[in-house]
Amino acid sequence: MDVATLLTTFFTTLLSGGGVASFMQYKQNRKAKELENDRVASEQWRALYEEQTKTVQALRERLHETRTLLEEEKRQTLMCRFYVCEKLDCTDREPPHTEIMKEFKQVFEK
Repeated sequence: MDVATLLTTFFTTLLSGGGVASFMQYKQNRKAKELENDRVASEQWRALYEEQTKTVQALRERLHETRTLLEEEKRQTLMCRFYVCEKLDCTDREPPHTEIMKEFKQVFEK
């Protein structure tokens, strides 16, 4: 067999046996698999994003509740300090705001 016969046989087999078609089909299958992988990865990223968004929202709500509780405790602490008596060693203990209340009464009576 000479080279021409071998080349003719090779090309005939390739063209008649679907060699080109199988090569094209291989490229299409590879592209389809890549697209499927991209779609799956996109869905996974979307699910992860939605999960993280829910987590962040829950943490923001918890932070808001905690801040609200802290503000209420600070307010109560300030109110307690407002009513604390400054005279510690006597029997007629008076809260410090009584003088302020007297001044307010005088202002409102005028």
